[in-house]
Amino acid sequence: MTNINHNRPTLRLLDNYKRELRSLSDSDKISKVATEEPTRGRKKRMPDVSPSAQRIILSMFDAADRYYQSFSKFLQTLSPEAEKSIRKKGTAFRRELDHAQAELIDECVKLVVEALREKIEGKNGVMEWLIWFQDDAQNTNDSGLLNILEIGVRPAFKKIEVAIDEGVFRQNPSTAGC
Repeated sequence: MTNINHNRPTLRLLDNYKRELRSLSDSDKISKVATEEPTRGRKKRMPDVSPSAQRIILSMFDAADRYYQSFSKFLQTLSPEAEKSIRKKGTAFRRELDHAQAELIDECVKLVVEALREKIEGKNGVMEWLIWFQDDAQNTNDSGLLNILEIGVRPAFKKIEVAIDEGVFRQNPSTAGC
């Protein structure tokens, strides 16, 4: 997988983000990273988030990876040079792609719920991370990262908004939607 990711910039960036998140999980490394210079190529380092938020973000990145793998399979079926057997799998690959996108949205919903939970507690780590992620996606001009925001995070915010309008969060915001 690593060799494939080096040919696909978005997957390489996601791998780098995963590595950075995992390195932040050790408390000794957090203090060390905080004093280091920003990561090469980026102006601002990744904000610290809670361990539960780290797990959710890593799950979101894994879901994004599965989405891009499915998207790649689906795109192969659209190629005029694709063999007939590959083109016949187009419908199955499209279902797989739709399922992967739904998983990505579900993981993003968990992240948005975590951000809301933190906001209620007076914390803002996940919101800072989301802002950082959006800024980094725009600064790198990486269409894959921008797609994660467009097809994952934005629909997640809409789902949460609908759930709030329907009164789902009035009872217990920490367990609703999960």
